[in-house]
Amino acid sequence: MAVIYRITNMANNKFYIGSALSFERRSWQHKYDLKRGVHKNPRLQAAWNKYGEEMFVFEVLEEIPAGEDQLAWENKYLHVHVGQPDCYNINTDAAGMRIGIPHTEESKRKTSASRKGKAAGEDHYRYGQEVAEEVRQKIGDTQRGKAKAPGRKVTEEGRAKIRANIEAGRSHKHWLGRKHTDESKAKMSRAIIAKRADGTEMHMLSITHLRLATGLKPATINRSLKSGRPIIKGKFAGWSFKYVDTIPAT
Repeated sequence: MAVIYRITNMANNKFYIGSALSFERRSWQHKYDLKRGVHKNPRLQAAWNKYGEEMFVFEVLEEIPAGEDQLAWENKYLHVHVGQPDCYNINTDAAGMRIGIPHTEESKRKTSASRKGKAAGEDHYRYGQEVAEEVRQKIGDTQRGKAKAPGRKVTEEGRAKIRANIEAGRSHKHWLGRKHTDESKAKMSRAIIAKRADGTEMHMLSITHLRLATGLKPATINRSLKSGRPIIKGKFAGWSFKYVDTIPAT
């Protein structure tokens, strides 16, 4: 079944909207192009290069009813969001995504270099290999809609909220009208010790103070706090964080 999907950058909540007959295959194609640096949307590609794959979430927003025009449904979303600062999409017409938008010479060079010899004879990555019958059956079932493609399932209640927000032009503002629980407030106000790569420590009153002091994104800090492992890249590589009940006296 055709779906409307969204790719969200969790670092800043910016997103890309699209439609597909197979969400699994379309997600794979996006990731394949983004990893090779040849994605057709330069805004999404630049964000992927800057923030990294782990910051992007692929999700189904809505299933398109059988018999409905897939591109017409996608256009409903594009007409609302294209041109807004939080939307990566460029065109408002899903039927003519690249009409009037020429590739740059650099883009042409990258595309050409990435594809030369990749699908020719012995240079093909699956040359001489056979696909097992069981694998063929699974692929066929998925393409024919007999097997569910993996992805996040949106509930009926969630779809209703999405539709209401689309009509109001604010589908991305998922926190509007909501409040933090007492538990989440307690976590945000807990003291934190930041251990630098050289072993020295920095004591912070809360996660907010830590963000202001370092400029790190919330997702980066949260991952380190939950895993207990240090940051692996960037200027804060080697830093780690942990909650404490009180800040040690100095």
